[in-house]
Amino acid sequence: MSTRPVGTRKVLVTGGGSGMGLAVAEALLRAGGRVAVTGRRVERLEAVVRAWPGQAVALPCDLASPSERSGLLARARDALGGLDGLVHSAGVVEHQLPGHISEEALRAQLEINLVAPLRLGEEALSILEDGGGMVFIASTLALRPLPTSAVYSAAKAGLLAAMRSLALTGAARRIRANAVCPGVVDTEMIRAPRLAPGEPLPQGEELERRISAQLSTLGALHPLGRLGKPEEVADAVVHLLAAPWTTGSELVIDGGILLRE
Repeated sequence: MSTRPVGTRKVLVTGGGSGMGLAVAEALLRAGGRVAVTGRRVERLEAVVRAWPGQAVALPCDLASPSERSGLLARARDALGGLDGLVHSAGVVEHQLPGHISEEALRAQLEINLVAPLRLGEEALSILEDGGGMVFIASTLALRPLPTSAVYSAAKAGLLAAMRSLALTGAARRIRANAVCPGVVDTEMIRAPRLAPGEPLPQGEELERRISAQLSTLGALHPLGRLGKPEEVADAVVHLLAAPWTTGSELVIDGGILLRE
């Protein structure tokens, strides 16, 4: 019998090839757990498996596809020889002002940030071992939107509501559901340049300058004076996976950004 806490032994991590998902997967693997990483970029998933032979498995999946994500928890259970944890880290954001929100961006953000984690959570209720845990990575934008984050904020706020329903439903088998609400974390998603409607993508040195200025501006929004690190979010996620008397909670880890007026 493993001495690691239930919820951290055999875990499926979506978006596990990069950013916060990769940081979560690596934290669990370092602690001796086994992890199934899923996402669309197969080469990144395979890099995790190569780095952690015998502990990590790759389950490529386009979470936007209902047919591909159906049965994903069962496949992870079979690959790992059991499953006691689920972490949904995969996400997509496209900043657009109301009046300029494209149908494609609307559907993509709702599907990945709300529909997919809800469907995975539903499956987890029957697949996870008793006492297992789910953690969904939401955002402080669920609690305080920007003018350009209407869709993303709505999806993440919906995710928090869905998490609470999953927590209530899973309680009979002590299956816990919680969420982490990070501030701005230094990932590839944050390094995508934010453009005005119709503005072309800058190139070369101008692109580098814009990204550097964007990161500096975003970091300065936090009273603690910097962006978050994926590893800091991973610590919070692993804590919630292992917390046997915590369910339906939202853990804010945001460098103080919600303290701003």
